[in-house]
Amino acid sequence: MKLTDINHYLEEHANRLNLANIAEENCKQLLEEQTQDSQSEWNEYGLPNLVFRLIEQVLVFNHILRATPHIRTRIGIYIKDPDKIHFMDLEPIGYYQLDSIKDGEIIDDWLVYEK
Repeated sequence: MKLTDINHYLEEHANRLNLANIAEENCKQLLEEQTQDSQSEWNEYGLPNLVFRLIEQVLVFNHILRATPHIRTRIGIYIKDPDKIHFMDLEPIGYYQLDSIKDGEIIDDWLVYEK
């Protein structure tokens, strides 16, 4: 099997399970919970001002902590860049990652603030 065949299969699999949309929705829900805390660093931007973009989906295997291969879906969290110095005119402020196994079951997720 060629790498392009593997890639095609993984794209179909991720689309069938709707992983990118699930990751984005989970990200938004987690941010809503985070912004309930008045001390949250995310409050500086305001949830309606955040822009979400799929960064990548990766097959993770031979992982030191998990024997089960899984798909990692990474959603970038941005604010609009009025100075237009960042890629896509979006300034990165963090990301959300979701790990899921073959049937779409979520096995881990995390939200990272990078600003």
